[in-house]
Amino acid sequence: MNCTRKKVITMTSERAVLKRCEDEIEKALASLEMSGQLDEALAAYRSTEAAVEAVESSPGDSVYAEKQKVLAYCLMRQVNILRQLGQLEEALVLSDRELTAARASDDEVTLARSLMSHGTTYIVNNNTEKGMTFIEEARPLFERGTTYDHIQGLGWYWILKADLLNAGIIPGEPSEVITACDKALEILIPIKNWRGVARAYAARAQAHENLGNHEKAVTDRKKQSEYEEIASKKISNHKE
Repeated sequence: MNCTRKKVITMTSERAVLKRCEDEIEKALASLEMSGQLDEALAAYRSTEAAVEAVESSPGDSVYAEKQKVLAYCLMRQVNILRQLGQLEEALVLSDRELTAARASDDEVTLARSLMSHGTTYIVNNNTEKGMTFIEEARPLFERGTTYDHIQGLGWYWILKADLLNAGIIPGEPSEVITACDKALEILIPIKNWRGVARAYAARAQAHENLGNHEKAVTDRKKQSEYEEIASKKISNHKE
């Protein structure tokens, strides 16, 4: 077997490993993280991270960027859990690694998602100004593409803005929250991203409550429950 053929076979094998790792991340997300089993999900992600890191590649070869993309995704999921567990300093350290991998992936959506994640991690570490610079850097990357992932990312950008406004972390009026949620719904309903739709209705309901628009708030809470149920059924089907 000549060297070129051996190299092609090796790269094909490494790509297969990375695909399995990506599938394992998605499985842990659906079956563990989304159901609140955070410690179990974190353990699964760490195991997958080790498998990703074991894939041999170097900058410039065709597997390297793909490896960095999967690694960034795996680290992002870990960072999200660490934030929820209140392990904020550890989350920030891991988030730095995530963003480095995302930049090396040469993938626009991967980078945009990691910028959003990195910005959020800075915000929960009480550095809102720096965090917002990363979040705002993500928006034009999402806006440049027309894939499902680009569109979904942009919708969640508006949800994050609404949540930050509602929490008083960034300055703004409830009317700005409503505008952000309207944009999120306009983006996410056509692509049937029901979890995001539910989140947008929840944020908008809170803004209506803050404005004293109780009837509108009740309507949005009903919509929130409706889409949470749809999203939950989708997750259950994925588990099966």
